[in-house]
Amino acid sequence: MPQETIKQVLMRRDEMSENDADELIEEAREQLMLYIDEGDMESAEDICSEFFGLEPDYLDELMPY
Repeated sequence: MPQETIKQVLMRRDEMSENDADELIEEAREQLMLYIDEGDMESAEDICSEFFGLEPDYLDELMPY
């Protein structure tokens, strides 16, 4: 698992505000759930790249518990 969270990366790398980072993460989480509901596992696995330019290592962070 990565040391930095998605939020930390977005705020550091992209100079996003905390609020903007939270909103983008929530948007990605909602899209991830849509992909899963549709059975589109390939797109679900690529969600971190699609939204954040990050590797799938961060996928666990988006999964609901």
